Amino acid sequence: MTNMREERILAFLQEKSPLTVEELAVLLQVSEPTVRRDLAAMEQDGVILRQRGGASLPGLGFEPLFNQRSRHNQDDKKRIAQYAASQIAEGEVIALDAGTTNAELAKELLKMSNLTVFTYSLQIAFILSRSQHNVYIIGGRFRKSEQSMVGTLAKETIRQFNFDRFFMGLAGFNAEQGPTDFNLEEVEIKRHMIERSKKVIALADGSKYGGASLVKVCDYNEIDELVTTAIPTSGEELGFHGRLTIV
Repeated sequence: MTNMREERILAFLQEKSPLTVEELAVLLQVSEPTVRRDLAAMEQDGVILRQRGGASLPGLGFEPLFNQRSRHNQDDKKRIAQYAASQIAEGEVIALDAGTTNAELAKELLKMSNLTVFTYSLQIAFILSRSQHNVYIIGGRFRKSEQSMVGTLAKETIRQFNFDRFFMGLAGFNAEQGPTDFNLEEVEIKRHMIERSKKVIALADGSKYGGASLVKVCDYNEIDELVTTAIPTSGEELGFHGRLTIV
């Protein structure tokens, strides 16, 4: 969020959705043009959906575009990526999930050498094209909105390999629904990478805490470490008994 008004708008929409511009102006005690500017910025970030005369929260199946998500919580994602990179040893074979936090991790890997990296994200492969690593792109059906490869071919390819670490992104995580994400096909890829990895590290900035998306990814006991920014809970309250790292 870029300002306190946007945070308040989101809180109001969580209580009632949709709300009109007029209703939000009264609640916020600001002018309607001010509300419209805030809504336009929030729509660009993929946080809300604009509709005629107002706004609503997106449904569980709504996935903001990669470029929208990349502008969100950039500092948090960079801190998570820096920590994740610091845990990787030379010579490891790692798998990178699609998503904006893993894109930040890929940028950190440019400072390292002698890794073998598997990914099904063309965005991440492009970043790593400037690296000193051996980079393998997992092939499959091209998912245009996320620039990722999914489907049967991708899953069959993953079954042929073993990974030291899988760095996994999440759209949301909480105590009730567990780790969740937007798209069933990408979740299937995540599940196959989990099966083939010695260690699974979930990377999710603090804004993902408490949220839930369409598809449950896995049980918490399948995640070895959850790396996030400050969240108002403990691992036990979350139902997670692995290593909780707050950066």
